[in-house]
Amino acid sequence: MDSGNQKTLNVTRPYPLLLGTDHKICKKIEWACGVMDAFGPAILADAVIDGLLKGYQGAIKNTLAEMSVAGVAGQCADCAVNDNGSCCGKGIENRFDPSLLLVNLLMGCKLPMSRLDPHGCLFLGGNGCLIAARHLICINYICKRLKEKIDPKALRHLEKKIGDEADAGFALEEALKRWLRMYAL
Repeated sequence: MDSGNQKTLNVTRPYPLLLGTDHKICKKIEWACGVMDAFGPAILADAVIDGLLKGYQGAIKNTLAEMSVAGVAGQCADCAVNDNGSCCGKGIENRFDPSLLLVNLLMGCKLPMSRLDPHGCLFLGGNGCLIAARHLICINYICKRLKEKIDPKALRHLEKKIGDEADAGFALEEALKRWLRMYAL
């Protein structure tokens, strides 16, 4: 971590790290927004965090591309429209850790405070997910429909990309938590 940040951060520290999923989503979003407002530029200036953030964004892009090539995106859209798909259902947002919400803010995503679909995840928009960094269950779950409709070889390629994304996200979140403990909390 860039030790130079320690000298430049002279801020009151009202943001205890909210770990786990036992906090309400509005509280987790409030925490992420508060931390972003207070420390966002300093976090983004850290060379380690910046490198991990860019690596994670690349891994997300690769996963999305592979989902498109494999036909997953089309199958999920069809399921949501024609079969009342529940993968992005109300309550999934409660699985998100506050640090993952902060990662989304660091990537420039806006976190919604109200649902577009009363039965959908808070982060579900008209064209899919509104955020870039998604919970592992959001990227890793392969339902029965996908197993039946998608070529097994394509699924194996996708699973490799998903694993890369999960590893990159984990590394970033852990580095971010270390940064926050050192400089902000």
